Order: sequence, then structure tokens, then C-alpha cells
Amino acid sequence: MKTKILTMTIYKKLTTKIHFFKMKIGINNNNAGIIIFLSVFFVSFNTALSVTKDSITYVKPNEYHGLLLNDTSNSIEKYEIQRLNYSTLYDILNTRNELFGMSLGLNGHYNNFLSYGAIDNNIELGINGRSLTNYYNGKYNLENYSPEFFERIEILKGSDAAVLSGHPNNTFLNFQEIIYNTKIPFTRLWYAQEGGSFISADAIFSQNFSKGWNFTFGFKKMDDRLAFDNMSTDYWNLRFILRYNIDSTSSLSISDNFTNNKTITSGGSDPEQSLNMYNPINSSPYYGKIQMRNFRHDLNVTYSKKMNFFNITNTTYLTSDINERALPRFDESDTLGNTSNTETQIGNRINLDFTFDNIEFKAGSNINTFNSEGTNFFTEYSGVNWNLYSRAELKFTKSTSISGGINYGDDSKNGFIGFGERLEHRLNENSSIYLDHSFISKNGLIYSNDLENEKTNLFIAGLNLETIKIEGYYRIVNSPIFNRLVNEFYTEQYNISDYQAFGGSASYREQVLTDLFDKNDKIDLRLQTRINVIVGNDELKNYYPLFTFNAGLNYMLMINKSELNIGFKAGLLDSKTAPRFIPISNSYITTTNNVGIQTTGLNIYSIMKLGNAFVKIEWENLLNANYYNVAYYPERGQIVKLSVVWSFFD
Repeated sequence: MKTKILTMTIYKKLTTKIHFFKMKIGINNNNAGIIIFLSVFFVSFNTALSVTKDSITYVKPNEYHGLLLNDTSNSIEKYEIQRLNYSTLYDILNTRNELFGMSLGLNGHYNNFLSYGAIDNNIELGINGRSLTNYYNGKYNLENYSPEFFERIEILKGSDAAVLSGHPNNTFLNFQEIIYNTKIPFTRLWYAQEGGSFISADAIFSQNFSKGWNFTFGFKKMDDRLAFDNMSTDYWNLRFILRYNIDSTSSLSISDNFTNNKTITSGGSDPEQSLNMYNPINSSPYYGKIQMRNFRHDLNVTYSKKMNFFNITNTTYLTSDINERALPRFDESDTLGNTSNTETQIGNRINLDFTFDNIEFKAGSNINTFNSEGTNFFTEYSGVNWNLYSRAELKFTKSTSISGGINYGDDSKNGFIGFGERLEHRLNENSSIYLDHSFISKNGLIYSNDLENEKTNLFIAGLNLETIKIEGYYRIVNSPIFNRLVNEFYTEQYNISDYQAFGGSASYREQVLTDLFDKNDKIDLRLQTRINVIVGNDELKNYYPLFTFNAGLNYMLMINKSELNIGFKAGLLDSKTAPRFIPISNSYITTTNNVGIQTTGLNIYSIMKLGNAFVKIEWENLLNANYYNVAYYPERGQIVKLSVVWSFFD
């Protein structure tokens, strides 16, 4: 009876708040009822189970389960994102210095990243060490992975990425699957709305049900659309983890991440045909309407064992990736532009670690089979991809170390190799200085023909202090592989002229004032800038803005376990030509239209922590600035964004 009354109370409060914000923000979405129902179901189900306390024996899980390195200093922890008003994983990763965001202005679409002067995909994503890269476009849509599904994100760059990634890359983002170990039922609910008809919810339920056993289940629903014609997202995500903590040193888990993501795109605004490309009324799109739907399963079985001098992690995986595409029709009977393909991957990755005094040695392998039927845009393909790798780290002293390794393999058509070395000196627990070099030689997509291997040398130097982080890079690329249009909808790869790139990033974060109005308040100043220059190839001269600059102030007041954050953020982009994104092939091409200096507007926000709940309100792009990161996909204008995160029985 108490559970029923509590459930009805939660339902009334939640529906009242959602109705209020829908009226306030101006959102009208038919899926709101589904989201409310599922959210209340999770809360009430959790409440029902929590009437009696669970007496199941607690077994501490292996905290390194799914990680590639024992050093987690360069990673994003799950607790770090609580004071960020995010919608998707893109918002979280876009705060990192080494990643350059390529947003299309709409959640759910292929919002990619570049790093260290690359002109196309040089970032690989993985989970528990296995690569998530598909073969038909060489990428993975990071929007398919929920921000609520990772324990931490390992950010490997330079030599570590070249050696430990599945397909040698300059940056490897490895998601460690979420780890819950709850004696009583745990539920976490995330809900977000913003202007422009965006509504989304994510819920997680987790419970230990026997000694060492835990089951975690989650869902995410997201609907987003812009004022521009034919720009929308209809997204579902379901996921689960069944984990057995054998003891505190070993774990076995089975997880699945399923996504059903329907995106509609117009290809951005055509500057030649638009009176004002930033105005939905006066802009003309490149395409009438392109519809794409992605059904993807990533099933993983991971075992890890940590011993005194020997560690092992093994992940066996299966990926089913179905893609449907529909181009604009010439008439009602036209179906020539409708295509689909199903890519299947089955593979295994094993990672072995040996530690002897001041030497750490790592070795492993990855092998997977893949196949897909052809479409109107690419031929059928199949084969076996394998690679072997090894990495060693020698610690001269407690604070100085050198590491290096090699990654060699074949994708059934071309061989690839990556190797590198790194020298690092730790000034203290939170500060270090490092030098890094990596070399990568690899070819293009599996069905591309007559390409020379792209060869890249990347040099990185960095200084990490408690308040300042500075990093510089120099990139030399021979026989770069890029894209050109075959027709208005699709691209093919080809080798372009050599180029060099150099630049870097710097960030500064410091408490500038404390005890202003209370003994428990403070003001933080945050500054961030990036510089990117490409030389040697005139076609790529203004591919990046010369510099970007972001600044913000945050006032925080602590009252017992609650807190209030109020602040603002603003940004600036230097002039650029910027690449254009081609949706069907998920690739970039160069453009010739130069845009001047752009501001990214002014954001003001308030983030409140009330017990286990976070309430976040942000007025984005207050000045209604016109800008884009990718030509010609305008970012959102002035909007209000609300999100609520509430953990029950945390």
C-alpha cells in the first residue's frame, strides 16, 4: 500500500514538472508520455524492491575490468560529469583539450571528433578494449553509447593509441563498462528538455541478486529536431550487464548495447542557394530529405583476472550493424535510392600484463571476421582482420619512465603498422611533463581501391600542472587519404598531396576568489584555447580555424551536502573554410567558402545539487550567435536547456 501511494505521488510530481517545463520551454512531443511511463516504472519498481533490505554478501569487483592501462590519470570518471549539463556523449568529450569537435548541430547524428591536425577520422572508440569501428565507413557513431553506461573513459593518445588501438590511430577512447555493486536496489534517472523540440530520458536499474552477482539494465529515449526542414532524430537505446564478481581480483561480465537510431538530414544549408543559411525560412538545403536508420547490437563477454605480477583481460564480441538509407525520391514510385546492408563482426581480444619490479610488459592480439553485402554505394566485402601488439614500460625512478611498443596486423586487403615511444617525468602526484612520438602506416576503407598507405609521424609534447595543461604537436603526413564526391550523395577515397600540421592546446583552471559571501563559497576561472595550422597543401590551408578560445566563470556555494553553481561560458572561433559533411558516406570534403571570426554565443547556467539529485538549467547561445563547426550545419540559436539527474538509494 505504501509503495502504491509513493508511486502515485512520484507520478503526479513528475508529470506536473514535465508539463510545466513543456509549457515553459515550448516543447510538444508525442513520446513524452512513453518517457514518463518508463521513468515512473523504474522508480516504482526500485521502491517496491527496497521495502526490505538486501542481505546479499558484498564482493568487491575488479576495478580494472575492461581497462587497457593501469594508469587512469588521463581518463574521464563517471562522477566528473555530474556538474555538466550534457545531452549526449559528445557534450562530455567536447570539454577535452585534445579533441576538436565536429558537431552537426543536432543530437543523435554523426557528431565526430578530430585530433592533432587530422583531416578525417583518426579517433577510434572501443569498449572493454575491443574496437567499435565499423568497416563500411571506418567510424562509430558515439551517439549510440549512453553517457550513463561507462565507469570511465580511457583517453589514449600518441604512442599508446598507435600500439593499443585495433586499427592504429592517434587517439583511442576506450569505454570501461559501468560497474555497480549494490546491496539494495539502485535506480538512476536522467531527464532533459530543451527548445527546438528536444526531449530525452535515460534510466538505469541495478541490483545484486546473489553473492557476487549483479544485474544492470538501462534505456534511453531521445527525440530531437531543428527548425530547419528535414533535420531530426528518433533514438532508442537498450542495454544490460550481467556481472559475476568471482572475487575481488577477477570478474566475468556479459553486456549488450542495442541502438535503434533514425536520423533525417537535409545535408545542411546550401550557401549558394540560401538568402540566409542560418535562418530556417530563408535557407535552402543541399538535399530534400535523406533518411537513415541504424540498428546495432554490440554483445561483449569480458573476463578479467588481476594477480600479483600477472593480469589478463579477454573480450569476446559479436556486432550486428544494420543500416538502411533512403535518398530523396524523384516521384512516388522511385525506390532506386533505398538501400540497406548488414555488417556482422565476430571477434576476440586478449590482453596480458606482466609486472616485474620496475618493468611492465603488455602483449595481446585481436582477431575478428567481418562481412557485409554490397549496396548502390559500395561493393560487398568480407574477410579477417587481425593484429598483434606489445608494449613495454621501464621506470628508471619512481617519477621517470619510458614506454614504447608496436602494433602490426592485416585487414585481409592491406597490412598496417603502428609504433611509438614516450618519455614521461612526474613532478608530483598531479603534475607531469612528457614527450611522445608515434608512426602509423595504414590504408583506407576495405572496399577502396588503388590507394597508397597513409603514413603519419606525430610528435607531442605536454606539461600537466594542477591548474595548467599545455600540449603541442607536430604532424607529418605522406600520401594522405581523403574524400571526393562521386555524385551529390556519396564520396570515394583517394590520395592527396602531403601536408604538415602543427599547433596545440592550453587550459587554465583556478580558484580566483573564496569566502565571498559565506565560508563555503568560491569562484573558479576557466580558460581554454586551441591552435591548428596546416601547411604544404593549399586545399587544406583553412581546414581548421587558426584558433579557438573558450572562457567561463563559476560561482559555487556549499551548504552541507547541497550546492549551488551559477556561471557563464563564452567562445570564439577564428575564420575558416571548414569541411562539409556528406551523410551517406559519413565523410568530409573540402569547401571554398571562407567564413570570418564567429562567436559561439554566451551561455549562462545554474546547477543545483540537492541530496542525490542534480537540477541543471542553462540558457544557451543567449546572444543568438550564428556559427557552425562543420560547413554548412548551423548550430542552435537561443534555447533553454533543462536536465534532472536523480539517484535513488545511492
